[in-house]
Amino acid sequence: MIENFGSNVKKFRLARGMTQKQLAEKVHIIPKSISEIERGVSYTSFETLDLLAEALDVTAADLFGSPAEQHIHSAGAILDRIDDYLPNLERVDRLTRRMEDFSPRQLDHLAEELEMIFKYFEPDVHYDEDGEPDPELDENGRIVTRPSRYRRLPVKKIDELYNKILVIKEYEKHEHS
Repeated sequence: MIENFGSNVKKFRLARGMTQKQLAEKVHIIPKSISEIERGVSYTSFETLDLLAEALDVTAADLFGSPAEQHIHSAGAILDRIDDYLPNLERVDRLTRRMEDFSPRQLDHLAEELEMIFKYFEPDVHYDEDGEPDPELDENGRIVTRPSRYRRLPVKKIDELYNKILVIKEYEKHEHS
């Protein structure tokens, strides 16, 4: 276990983009000590070990363990994340089973419809007669985009009309009763 300590300190330090000097400052020791730890020339006190683990955002077990032991140690965290993702995985599974009821042609049609829906929410770019993007450029040569079609919808007017329709339907309902 101890033989992994120095190389693990170096591995985690490099993974976090830290220099020996930066790590030494966080742990309150001199950079030479970090170098000696990484080379296996010296070891640390328990206090420094805790500071190293905290500075590298790992556990002491991560610093001492072999790669296999580190994977076993992180199994609990992985299982916790699986629990978080389980509802999404179940939704994907249900969708997969539903898709089995569709023919390839129906799935192609659905993909085309989704593509049209996605375009409705994208910034609006001018297209030429062949359907190729033909962007307008401003005075600095940047592409001019207009807000998406969705953003240009008169939502307030649509909502007002919808509420008026509800009032009319309610009135008709009372007229017939």
